[in-house]
Amino acid sequence: MACLALGALTACSSSGSGGSTDAKTGTDASQSAPAAGKADAKLPPKEALLAAAAVMDKAGSAKLVVKGGDSDGTADYVWKAPASFLMETKEEGKEVKVLFVGDQMYVGATADMAAVAPGKKWMSLSTKDASGEAGAEAGTFAAMMQLMNPSVQLAAAAPTATLVGTETVGGQSATHYRSEIKVDDQIAKMNLDPALKAQVQAELKKKGTTSTVDLWINAKNELVQQSSPDPEAAAGSAPQVIGYTQLGAVKATPAPAPSEVFSLTDLMQQ
Repeated sequence: MACLALGALTACSSSGSGGSTDAKTGTDASQSAPAAGKADAKLPPKEALLAAAAVMDKAGSAKLVVKGGDSDGTADYVWKAPASFLMETKEEGKEVKVLFVGDQMYVGATADMAAVAPGKKWMSLSTKDASGEAGAEAGTFAAMMQLMNPSVQLAAAAPTATLVGTETVGGQSATHYRSEIKVDDQIAKMNLDPALKAQVQAELKKKGTTSTVDLWINAKNELVQQSSPDPEAAAGSAPQVIGYTQLGAVKATPAPAPSEVFSLTDLMQQ
């Protein structure tokens, strides 16, 4: 499970995603951008990304489709309060489900877990666990969730954005932009405990001080796709691609009932 969270964090950080559910950041992006939802093909790249940031901030949620690397899957992501992130993917050929609500991470029970925790569907991990792998993994996933916030990601990418061209994505015309984002700028926008923020910053900087992200924005100023190479992948490997669909239609996933949850400590005591 640690591989799942850490792998996802690596993939998302290499994509240059910024992230925070902090309402102030989204508001600033909206105030500095042109009118949301009114596309203008003549906008310079920086202003185009800020306009898209405002649109995505207002949308507040999306269905994510992740392809490439080792983390193919889907996610229901709500970045406006009450925020939640439900990801379904595969690890070593097995279905894996991860849910993040508040400061709590839940991992779907595998067949092996179910054998020692009858009737339980989720194992809980908390970012408040100051020590051990459980707390580290939950903290890593919390950072990953924030790194994928599209409104903050676009705002962070805007200052260095350049125009690549116009392409067709998912059957619709989209303008392709590319940006180099500083890791320090990503971290600055993350709403995390200072100790956890320092830990994440050190981890991301192992991959370099900057990251490259490609962004595709449609005529409605909506982010429809982002892509980046995985720095740990073999040469010639396909880049990881994240598609954004069903904007504003995805509802927050509630935390599971206490009767369905067991802790890592419970599992270790079996």
